[in-house]
Amino acid sequence: MPAHKVVNPITSVSPVNPVRTLAESFTLTGRGLHGNKPCSVTVTPAEQGGLRFLHVPTGVIIPAKADYAGDLSLATTLVKDGARLQTVEHILSALYGLGVDHALIRADGGELPILDGSAAPWTKAISQAGLKDLPGARRCMRVLRQVEVQNENRYVCVSPHRGLRLSCAIDFPCSAIGRQSLELIVTPGNYRRELAEARTFCLKSEIDAMQSRGMALGGSLDNAVVYDDDGCLNERLRFEDEAVRHKMLDLVGDLALLGAPLMGYVEARAAGHAMHVALVKKLLSEPDAWTIAEAEPIPVRGGMFRPGFAHAHAHAHGLAAV
Repeated sequence: MPAHKVVNPITSVSPVNPVRTLAESFTLTGRGLHGNKPCSVTVTPAEQGGLRFLHVPTGVIIPAKADYAGDLSLATTLVKDGARLQTVEHILSALYGLGVDHALIRADGGELPILDGSAAPWTKAISQAGLKDLPGARRCMRVLRQVEVQNENRYVCVSPHRGLRLSCAIDFPCSAIGRQSLELIVTPGNYRRELAEARTFCLKSEIDAMQSRGMALGGSLDNAVVYDDDGCLNERLRFEDEAVRHKMLDLVGDLALLGAPLMGYVEARAAGHAMHVALVKKLLSEPDAWTIAEAEPIPVRGGMFRPGFAHAHAHAHGLAAV
């Protein structure tokens, strides 16, 4: 089992984050992972409104908020007034991870392009477009007390912390994945280096069942990592623990459905989209558990992993595969 890692601890003091949008628009095209249909997305600057999707065929605008979460099996889907947008988690992860507060995401179909299965093409396009500071201080959702969601061996919770700190653990019966855990303080630099390039993944044994349900019809080794008991079928992995890194990438995207930057410590064990969104909804439903506050300088120190938590909790909850 790979050791639980604390990635790239920081010793400096982070500045107050400004409110930001894109400096200019960009467009990416590809095919949907599940529907395997051509799709195009244009992301444009916005000065207010948060992160929002425009479903071009219907003209419906869908805010990236948990109230509009629909089907959460194998992807995060947003639904409003008959419009449906599937696989929104990777673009939301990139925007949220890089600190973009306001943007309009124009989608020409019912699914966003899977591209290479990671958030890297999105982060590259955002970086090339550039960011623009907007007037006013950035306001964050600061967690005041612990909130948790548990479903048998699956567990996710958030507790107070200065800044955004994530801890993820997974355990698959497939020996090529096995147990993996990772802890990361999320900053734009850490997001680019440690999460953005991690690709979505599956087990070879799951592919027929998924496709019989009309899922993963556009999946291939060009946009997903496929494992079997003998190892990875792709030419190479981008990280030794790419699977847990992609789980954390997805978690960042699902946290974007809070509608505001989060200041808290999120721990996810054997969790997926449904559990992530359940935590978001529960936190939003308990207003005494959080407050809205201006961002502040955040002293961040290394060695922040609490020894024993991941292993003790994994033993207690089984950490079944997700």
